[in-house]
Amino acid sequence: MALETQFRPLSPRIGTYYAIFVSAFIAMVLLLLILEQLGARKLWLSHVMMAAPVAFYLGVALAARTLDIHIFATAGRRIPAVFGGLSLATTAIGGVGYFALTGALFLIGFDALCVGLGIIGGLLVSTVLFSPFIRKSGSFTLASFLHQRFASTTLGAMAALFMIPPLILLMVVELQLGAFVTSLFSSLSFEAAITTGAVVIVATATAGGLRSLVWTQSTQYIITIAGFLTPLVMLSVAVTNLPLPQFTYGELFERISTLELATGIGPAEPDNGLAMPGQGLAPSMKPFLQAFGAVSRFDFTLICLCVMAGMAALPSLVTRASAATSAFETRFAGAWAGLFAVLFLVSAPAYAAFTKFLTLQDVAGSPASQLPDWIGRLSDAGLADFSDKNGDGVIGAAELLVSRDGVALALPIIGGLPFIIVVLVAVGGIAVALAAATAHALTLGQAIGEDLYRGLLHPTATPSRRQLVARLGCILVCVLAASIAIAFELDALRAFAWALSLCAASFFPALTLSIWWDRATGPAVTAGMATGFGIALGHIVLAELLGQGSLLGLSSMVAGVPGALAGAAVAVGLSLMQKPASAGARAYLDELRDPSGVALYDRAVRAAAKRRSL
Repeated sequence: MALETQFRPLSPRIGTYYAIFVSAFIAMVLLLLILEQLGARKLWLSHVMMAAPVAFYLGVALAARTLDIHIFATAGRRIPAVFGGLSLATTAIGGVGYFALTGALFLIGFDALCVGLGIIGGLLVSTVLFSPFIRKSGSFTLASFLHQRFASTTLGAMAALFMIPPLILLMVVELQLGAFVTSLFSSLSFEAAITTGAVVIVATATAGGLRSLVWTQSTQYIITIAGFLTPLVMLSVAVTNLPLPQFTYGELFERISTLELATGIGPAEPDNGLAMPGQGLAPSMKPFLQAFGAVSRFDFTLICLCVMAGMAALPSLVTRASAATSAFETRFAGAWAGLFAVLFLVSAPAYAAFTKFLTLQDVAGSPASQLPDWIGRLSDAGLADFSDKNGDGVIGAAELLVSRDGVALALPIIGGLPFIIVVLVAVGGIAVALAAATAHALTLGQAIGEDLYRGLLHPTATPSRRQLVARLGCILVCVLAASIAIAFELDALRAFAWALSLCAASFFPALTLSIWWDRATGPAVTAGMATGFGIALGHIVLAELLGQGSLLGLSSMVAGVPGALAGAAVAVGLSLMQKPASAGARAYLDELRDPSGVALYDRAVRAAAKRRSL
């Protein structure tokens, strides 16, 4: 019997369980809204609002706990496509998409779409080029797939090591974003919020591995999209009389342009020093609809390609294919992931447009002494600073300072919505940040257990020992990420681009060549991966050390482009200089490309078990 069919079938009542969860969550929000109107303390309400979902995540993770390594690493290969798509979309969006991308769209408008387009493109490319074949291989990690494909322990261990910097970077920014929001609405300090988030991540990842991750991420996506869409739909009804902001925000463009002119926002050029917005308070000095005013056409294209390649080869996404019921089902999971991610990413521009319209509507032309009350609320939270710095009696464009990562929280405040709705937005952001960070932590833990411990130190390690090391690896990377998050402040959008650049440079060429080119050899792919990673990392380090953020005319945010090109050239060149792959390697590749049948890893494990029983 194949490994993927030996586990008990999925509960047919899983849809009912999720319906109960959604109903309970809605009931809790409505109850807290009623209590708010009755005068309950806001701090108490926000604590309940944030603690209840976290308690549910932990409950789901504990219910999915396991000691079986195949369930821990692959969720028993029985996750339906819809839930796999929810999990993939949550990992792809992350807190960076929820907070940083939404804020970037507010500050530079059209030009920030390069990041969103890259995310969607990466999910599609991964679904078409990589995921079905990773699933057919049956490998637990991306590094294990490369090890299995080329029969090279060195390649597998090197790939595992190269996964550490980008995934740690992503974990750090997710922890920082989640802690930033948590500290605003609770009595926890920033450092305590990071520690609490790390504990939740450890508990979720180590309880049931990939099985607990998929089920918790499915619930976290529901909370995320509810938090993001609720204030947007409410304000869309108030402004346009229709609850479809994704289709109606276009009618705001003319009014936004008029208000921008009234506050002194005029056309901008990238040569003026404008670029992707950073963290902290900054003015919006570019018209919302102007294309290529903050980012040039060339940089827009490079950022889009770099994010797309990095997202397509992101280890936390690629190896999620192992949970699908078949190689064929991975394509459906990818399609669902694209749909769920698109729902968020087409809503983000609408979110930014409504926020900009409502902000300028209340500020443009108003005397500095008669500004609305919500400005004080934003200032007290550190999300904005609208003050008459030049003393001319009005607030100009250069004086409208907004926190990029706080725009998502600003909309319900500016719109005058109840406090619980504001906390609901915060809870949605915390949920998606925890979900993405947990995916990265589990991926690294698995790589430590499978590719470093088993691959280098103990090839005959038992499944229970490998699972133990994977759990310890999750704890180790969480401690490391939390320590870095407390010690260093990173710009979320830049760190996100750096991490994807490293993935694009090291893993995208390696995966493409290993699946789609029979002539590729293990030593050549190893050299190409090392070259790509080294060039991308060197570009980032040198550009940042020079204090300019760019090197040879290329921003550090697109370091993956030269890295991937160089890595691919080295891998192809060395492969052509070496002997072609053996007949056994070509036979393996032929089987890999056949979507039918049992996963190759599972078949090998079953054959080994039969040999031991003889």
